[in-house]
Amino acid sequence: MDSRLPSHPTTSSATTVNPELYREYTPGELLSTIDWVYFFFAWGIAPEHPQAAALRREAETMLRQLADEGTLARAAGSWRRAWSEGDNIVLPATDTRPATRLCFLRQQHVRPDAPCLCLSDFIAPPTAAAAPPTAHYVGLFATAVANPADALAHPPGCPCCNPLPPGLRRRTLPPANTAAAAADDAYTTMMRQTLLDRLAEAAAARLHAEMLQTFGNEAVNTEVRPAVGYPSMPDQSLIFDIAPCLPFDRLGITLTHNGMMLPHAATCGLVFAHPAARYFDVGHVGTDQLEDYARRRGTDAASLQRFMTRRLA
Repeated sequence: MDSRLPSHPTTSSATTVNPELYREYTPGELLSTIDWVYFFFAWGIAPEHPQAAALRREAETMLRQLADEGTLARAAGSWRRAWSEGDNIVLPATDTRPATRLCFLRQQHVRPDAPCLCLSDFIAPPTAAAAPPTAHYVGLFATAVANPADALAHPPGCPCCNPLPPGLRRRTLPPANTAAAAADDAYTTMMRQTLLDRLAEAAAARLHAEMLQTFGNEAVNTEVRPAVGYPSMPDQSLIFDIAPCLPFDRLGITLTHNGMMLPHAATCGLVFAHPAARYFDVGHVGTDQLEDYARRRGTDAASLQRFMTRRLA
């Protein structure tokens, strides 16, 4: 990130974008937005499996319990004026946020029927006068789900949850007295975490829909919301560049040195409203591309390897 990035003149647009959005959703408000296909995927069963209906009923019962415990999904997002410079996207400074340069990777496998894509392709360069208004903005979003009951069950200093006064925390977790109790506890833990993850994604979908209302019918593609770690944005360290552009403190999000978000039920990424935007997989990253990418990020290739080891060719 470079706070001295230039305020490059971009093509003027009559579109008025939303200011920074902050929303709070209860589990009940997100119930209709939950993607149950991914819920079942996490459990390793197909939606049409005979046990799927029973599992969903149990999940909805758990959602009501989570609501009673005070579970809350927090979401924040905003559109930023932007332009592309090669495989980078530049966001000039605003009154409240610093200037930022986001660097991306481009597909390297050559296909005769399709171009090698990069996320910067969905943002117009500063000289693109004929580009649609949506091509001059990039959206940023983050969501996190906090559950007070889970926080109470964790020992002091636990990094998984938002800080609570020491007097409200239990010092130790209650032990499971029997094998059956232990199995039931494992099932409940998995059910809770799966639902918290789904609530974080549902909050992102709700926020995404509201953000797209800015552009009305101009936003032809309403589904392109890649999160950090997605195949089109496989470098987890990008979270450190995006974080200053969003109110992570208000959302209760902290980052580990590996770029993992805490609490675990959290997501963060970008929104592209360009009509041609779509999901894609960067694929393997060659040594030459990694070195160029590291140079643009202002670091060295060795420092980035641990964030994207599975992608290196």
